[in-house]
Amino acid sequence: MRPLAVVFCALVAAGCAPALQPQHGAGEPAARIPSTSRYPHLQHAIDDCLPDSLFPPSNAAVRVVSLTRGEPLYDLNGALAFNPASNEKLFTSACALDVLGASHVFRTRVFADTASPPRIIIRGAGDPLLNTRNLDTLAAVLRATLPRESTWTVAGDLTFFDDLPRGPGWAWDDEPDPTAMFISPLSLNSNTVGVTVRPGGKTGDSARVEIDPPTSYVGLDNEAVTDTAGARSTIDVSRNWREHLNTITVKGKIPPQDTAETTTISVADPHWYALTVFREKLEAWGVRCSGLILDTVPHGAPEFGSCEHRLDSVLVFMNNESDNLSAENILKTIAAEKTGLPGSTAGGAGFVKLFLAAAGVDTTTIVIADGSGVSRYNLTTAGTITALLGAMKKRSDIFPAWYASLPVAGKSGTIARRMRGTPAEGNLRAKTGTLEGVSSLSGYVTTADGEELAFSILMQNYPSHAGAYRRVQDRIGELLAGVRRGEF
Repeated sequence: MRPLAVVFCALVAAGCAPALQPQHGAGEPAARIPSTSRYPHLQHAIDDCLPDSLFPPSNAAVRVVSLTRGEPLYDLNGALAFNPASNEKLFTSACALDVLGASHVFRTRVFADTASPPRIIIRGAGDPLLNTRNLDTLAAVLRATLPRESTWTVAGDLTFFDDLPRGPGWAWDDEPDPTAMFISPLSLNSNTVGVTVRPGGKTGDSARVEIDPPTSYVGLDNEAVTDTAGARSTIDVSRNWREHLNTITVKGKIPPQDTAETTTISVADPHWYALTVFREKLEAWGVRCSGLILDTVPHGAPEFGSCEHRLDSVLVFMNNESDNLSAENILKTIAAEKTGLPGSTAGGAGFVKLFLAAAGVDTTTIVIADGSGVSRYNLTTAGTITALLGAMKKRSDIFPAWYASLPVAGKSGTIARRMRGTPAEGNLRAKTGTLEGVSSLSGYVTTADGEELAFSILMQNYPSHAGAYRRVQDRIGELLAGVRRGEF
């Protein structure tokens, strides 16, 4: 029987690519990070995908367990604490399904109070998928039902969450990146605006810039110009976030051959953004509006409309796109629903730990600081993650929704372009995680002879680009998908 490493390199054309092979002299054994396994061929094959040129100086943890047989297959630093980055969303989504249920509804509700002055009150309930179209629909409903002679103040009720707009341990200079958006129970368009830049008519003309949605909430400082044909774009889109303002700045040059460049930018104080766009939609439908305020819904005020999104659909979006706002809103929603208003990050994190402990997962060596994995305070282990994966597999009530929310190798989400043309394509389902110097991949894969495995790969403290580390993760995933137990 051929060693597994040989079989694997025959199965996967890239094998353990030469660029990632350990660097050592002829006849000299490679310095090897100590790993453990009952299966030497599997152990050596995974070890050989962890090149000494990358590990050390960087750190790696890999744990693989068989869910079919209930046994560990491979462990490298499985008890060592790492920052999981967006693998944190595995904890958040699993707990949400357990505590809230897949059919939980995020409901944004609109009320009208005819007392003087008349108010239209929109009450946020943490819906991370609320968008401009939803507000336009609500505005149309109100236009058809409200007294037309009144002038309405538009109010926002933010009592569902606490007033902390950022997670603990978030980097202050992540703004205005859309993945580091502000948190609010009244969120709109992921608390971001889209910015599209197009060339002008000829060289030297100002570039054309569009904001989506078009709204008075953001200003625009456009210094971008059209470059000569054949030049490379130097367009830079930002926001004057140091001053906590919402003026979009566009600088640089765009060549005429570039039809459009589109990006998204976070907005400061997103509840005012949502209220402004809502008022603009109301006015577009002919509802007369005056100012914007923050207020609460008075007792007995009639409800005139609502917008709803179910938790299971939110989880598919969150885990496939690795959406941070969804995770943070879900975590605070757990606290709000179980302990009363306002929902907080700390309250939600407490419920995640309770859920993990009830599932038999050791919580004594982990830190849960937020719901998304943006925080640098989060700590977990590969062993903890594979324990969660195993525990969730046994939960027939919530596992299908959780499993369906995970990206599929070569097919969907954040791994849609990874592991294509390998045994992992269409097979491996896993959550990615990325921060500066941190990369992770954890999930499920089925071997060539049908054995179900759970795995967790955590990497951190590397100074170079994440691409080389993702390729290592992919090779391990491809190996596990293509192997048979007889080759262990």
